[in-house]
Amino acid sequence: MNPSNPHRPALIFDMDGVILDTEALVRRCWHLLASTYRLDGDDLDTIFLATVGTTRIYTGEIMCKRYGMDFPYESFDRDVSHTFHTIADSEGIPVKPGVRDLLTWAKQTGFRIGLASSTREVTIRRELEHAHLYHAFDHIVGGDRVARSKPYPDIYQTACLEMGVSPPDAFAIEDSYNGIRAAAAADMHPIMVPDLLPPTDEMHTLCHSIFPSLTAFHTYLTEQPFI
Repeated sequence: MNPSNPHRPALIFDMDGVILDTEALVRRCWHLLASTYRLDGDDLDTIFLATVGTTRIYTGEIMCKRYGMDFPYESFDRDVSHTFHTIADSEGIPVKPGVRDLLTWAKQTGFRIGLASSTREVTIRRELEHAHLYHAFDHIVGGDRVARSKPYPDIYQTACLEMGVSPPDAFAIEDSYNGIRAAAAADMHPIMVPDLLPPTDEMHTLCHSIFPSLTAFHTYLTEQPFI
């Protein structure tokens, strides 16, 4: 393994929708539970997409704002988690295309590699270990480590600080609007690899670049002068 090159930017990844194909599974769980919790089917995807990239606490605030302060979010969250893990244990959680090749190459080439996810760290570890990817990352920060969720910059600022990286010297690889907003507010270089959310005018303004896949981002990195 090559030593980290300080002239190369750090790579700090989101997890859900970027490393693991979890967002579609969470949305599937919401739909499975919609009738139990009397959720409006026509509005459900809009509400779900507004929560992508945030913590469970911020998701609860969005749900209660839409469905009323008496909405039993804690019960809903537990049922989503139980349903998610039941399906994941049975079917597995797919790794996004291009992930393994990119992480292996980046590690061998000397990039510093971090992960900053709104998911709790205990869940991050469990899911990455199951995918045999946990040790690909030099540093991990979960959403339970910061007071404010994405779109606030806290989690990226924390990751950069703990990695000893200046934010302008780091790429943040994201799929969600909230994640891109957080990375931009942290003064990083946001990279969008869309999953469930298509690029918007705002995303084109905030992003350093938008790629259709991690494979395309990998190709871009290999062509840069810092390699």
